[in-house]
Amino acid sequence: MEFIGLLMKYVNLFSYQGSKAITSNSGVTLTVQQWQVLGCIGVYGDKNKNMVYMANKLGMQKSTFSKHVKLLVDKGLVDRYQSTNNRKDIVLKPSKKGLIQHQERSRIIFEAAWQEPFAVLEKLSDENLAVLVDFMSKMVADLEPENNKVLKLFRKL
Repeated sequence: MEFIGLLMKYVNLFSYQGSKAITSNSGVTLTVQQWQVLGCIGVYGDKNKNMVYMANKLGMQKSTFSKHVKLLVDKGLVDRYQSTNNRKDIVLKPSKKGLIQHQERSRIIFEAAWQEPFAVLEKLSDENLAVLVDFMSKMVADLEPENNKVLKLFRKL
């Protein structure tokens, strides 16, 4: 199926980019994964979501997410707060500098790379879009650490 082939190609190309460093127009250098973490914090930071929630949203190990957060805090892009209810519950918010970086990068990426693909999605009916979301949800669920069906299958081979 051509769709599956293209999906796998996208995943492979994207993971190849994950460790490459990219410098913004304002001189901030981060890897693709670190930009993703900053983006996630930019989206969920004002919703008081904790680190575990955000790591799960990105499908990232908590330890990897935490390592990226430390670097972002050190660069002044993210602020860390302990929840008043639970000391282990760390809340993240983008700093003013981090929010500007997130907004600038999101705009540039959308205009340069995602505008066309998103325009294609807008052509789908609500029903077809729901089918696509259901498909992707099942694909993601099969790779979640607690359920990793794919890894379990490979171990049996």
